[in-house]
Amino acid sequence: MKAMKIRRVAAAAGVAAFAAIAPIAAATPASAMYSGCLNYVQSHGYVVGPKVYSACSITALNGGVFWIANPACTKELIAIKVSSGVAGEACRRAHG
Repeated sequence: MKAMKIRRVAAAAGVAAFAAIAPIAAATPASAMYSGCLNYVQSHGYVVGPKVYSACSITALNGGVFWIANPACTKELIAIKVSSGVAGEACRRAHG
């Protein structure tokens, strides 16, 4: 009886630990990849919502020496009324 109670407590602790750590572990790589884009858009006074996240998730193109804004990212940001200058620089920063 006592061993069963200990196993239940251990299982509950394991589930609780996993529930706390899993979202952080899953979200960190993806958000870090395009946080430069999101931060740039937000720093220019725009609200960062699902459409900005969607646009910034389109990775910039590796030009060898420097990153090039992906035209699909720029197009999505401009479609939601982000200025073309801000959109171009933000999309250039959307890389890992």
